[in-house]
This record gives sequence, C-alpha cells and structure tokens, in this order.
Amino acid sequence: MTVSVLSTQPVVEPFGASERLLRSALFVVTFLLVWITVTPFSDLSSADLLETANVGNLIGQLTTLALTAALAVFVARHQPHLLVKAITPILILTLAWFALSAMLSDHSGVAMRRVVLAALTIFQAAVFLLLPPGREDFGRLLGTCALIVLAICYVGIVAAPGLAIHQIADVREPELAGSWRGLFTHKNGAGAAMALLIFIGLFVRQAWSRWIGVLIIALAAFFLVMTNAKSPLQLLPVVLMVGWLAARVRNPLALACLLLSAPTAIGVLTIGSVVFEPIREFLDGVISDPTFTGRDIIWTFAIDHTAQRPWFGFGFHAFWGTNELLEGWNNQESWGYKATDAHNGFLNLSVMTGVVGLALALAWMVVQPVVDYARCRAKDVDPALITLFLQIWLFGLCLAGFESVFFSGGSAIWFMIVASILGLRFHQAFSLRR
Repeated sequence: MTVSVLSTQPVVEPFGASERLLRSALFVVTFLLVWITVTPFSDLSSADLLETANVGNLIGQLTTLALTAALAVFVARHQPHLLVKAITPILILTLAWFALSAMLSDHSGVAMRRVVLAALTIFQAAVFLLLPPGREDFGRLLGTCALIVLAICYVGIVAAPGLAIHQIADVREPELAGSWRGLFTHKNGAGAAMALLIFIGLFVRQAWSRWIGVLIIALAAFFLVMTNAKSPLQLLPVVLMVGWLAARVRNPLALACLLLSAPTAIGVLTIGSVVFEPIREFLDGVISDPTFTGRDIIWTFAIDHTAQRPWFGFGFHAFWGTNELLEGWNNQESWGYKATDAHNGFLNLSVMTGVVGLALALAWMVVQPVVDYARCRAKDVDPALITLFLQIWLFGLCLAGFESVFFSGGSAIWFMIVASILGLRFHQAFSLRR
C-alpha cells in the first residue's frame, strides 16, 4: 500500500504510474477550478452585477460538489486516517457556531448553504495537500498550475482586454479603468493572487526548478504592478521580510510576537482609526488618505451593526447585499448599505457570526498556525515548505485588514490560506523532515 508524503509511515513501495497520474490530475483540476472558476473574465459592464447577492452560482455550486465527491472518493480509498489530523476541536467549534448563527439568521437558508460550502472548501484544501506524492511533485504541480494561471491572465490582456482590464464602462468603480485584473473580477483580487504566485515561485525555485521559479516570480511581479492593487503591493515586502526573520528567530514567544506584529499593527491603524480619535488624528498627519479609500465608512457601519447583534451576528454570508440593506439606503444614509462586504476580514466575521464566531475563527486561523509553525521549526521540518505556508498565511492575515478574505466562498486567496493553515497542521503532526 502506498501513502502520501504526509504519512507518518514510510513508503513501502513506489507509486505506480497510474496512481501518480491520478494524484497529479486531481491536484491540477482542484487548483485550476479554484483559481480560474467556472466564470473567469466576468463582464463588469453587465447590469446583472447590481442584483442582490442572495442567489448563488448554480454551476459553480454543482462543480464544487462534483470536485468534493471526487476528492472524497480518493481519500476514502487511500488515506482517510491522515485527513483526521486536519480536524481540530477549535475548527469543529468554529463551524458549529457558524451553523448556529446561520439558523438564527433572517436568511437562514442562504446562510446554512454557505456554511456547508465553507466546510467543503476546508475539506478540499485538506485533500489537496495529500495528493502530491512528494516534495518535488508538490513543487512541480504548483509550478505548472501557476504558469497556466499566468498564461491565461496574459492571454486575456492581449486577446480580450475589455474583460481582463478594468474599463470606464464598468457598472461599479469605473474609476479603476486601466488597471489589470486578468481572469479575476477585481484588480485587488488579481493583485493578491499575483502575490501568492510570487510565494509559489519562490518555493518552486527551491523544490523543483530554479528557472521556472524565477519565471513565475517575474511574470507575477509585473502583473501585480499593472493591477495597481495598493494593498498587495505594500504588503508583499512586509511578508517577505517577516518570513525571512521568522526563519531566524528561535525563542517561541519572540517568534509569536514577530508573526503577529504586522497584522496587529494593521488592525490598530485601520479599525483603530474609526474607534479611537488619537489614532485618526495621527493618520491625518502622516498619510494622504486616512480613510483608506473610503473604507472607514464601511468599517463604522460594520461595527455599528455588530453591536446590534453582538453574539450571533446576522448570519454567515447573509448580511451584505441583502434586500433589507439595499432598500434601506438613501442619500442621507451611510453608503455602507450598498457595500458588498466589510472590506475587513475580521469585521466581516463579527457582523456575520458575532464576536463569539470571530473569537473562535481567530483561534483556528491565528493561534493554531502560530503554534504549528513553532512546532514545525522545532522539529526541523523542510524550511522551504513551511516558509511557503507561512508566507501565504501571513499575507492573508495582513490583507484581511483591507479585504474580506476570510471564509470567502469561491476565493482562490481563501483556499490557499486554508491550505497553508492545514499544511502547517499536517506537518507539525507528522514531524516531517527533509
């Protein structure tokens, strides 16, 4: 019987060609479906974008179910015992609270469906990590998928610029005209994706091919610049620096402080600016846009509504874009009524699932990975691999200060964050070594 690279048991026989092909095919299909989706190059000039956000994409949901079924069949036949390592008590409590919040929501049907989809995303990410037979295979498959995504994005820029570059005719945010978005729906999403591809390129350079890694980094970096996505551009060097320092810090407490320093500072400067007047006055004097492109209004709106339902929230993904908000808006009200999300991952969770849901999610998304990374370091787990997971996870935490990336259904960014959280969990549990 063969087992994955994540197994605690040695491989007693080599993987056969057919099994390698199956594993590789499932890996590539999972990656590309998550990143490209069934609706790439969306038409942002369509009036359909103005409709309320309480109806899901049926084709996308069916594809998710089909992919989940294929992954479930694979893991049931090969290594179900490994998957158990991904299921921690805090994850169970988090999803259970999300489900309770959904049941108490005014839109319980929509909210409960999205809780199920969130659980399926976590399952997909866990199996995704178990598919590569080894470290070099992981690098080779990641590198191949990254090149495919980049090729599609660049082809879109050349062959269909109206669908790959923001246009003045866009229904929403026509002021973004000229910014590249590739196959993604928004330049910010494209920018974040390119940052992740740079992290992947750095890993590919060490794990598989030096030159292919460099090519991925160069293509992704140029595309990132062309997106004009300020948050990813500014966060990328911070994450790279923290990742470099983390590999050299030995003390666990100092390591935890280092890893959480950037997300904490971002939280203080962003959410703090709408809660504490001295912070707002400080920002007024040091940056040109202390509103963070108008996000402060949405943050205030989210905080006010969290206070209305502090324990259970309004339901998992059952608040923004609902009829109640859109119909309640007028020219005298906050334009937070028309926002698609909180533009902050932490506030987005608090308004959807309450402060309890936020606390549980933070324990799984923040505390657990910090502990797992420290344990991986102590066990001398492959530095390149855990650095990849650390960079993606840390970038997600920092980006959450400006975008609602957490538990975002159908988001490649969220999928990769989950894979990184689980990657650290798997590796500290299995005590893998180079």
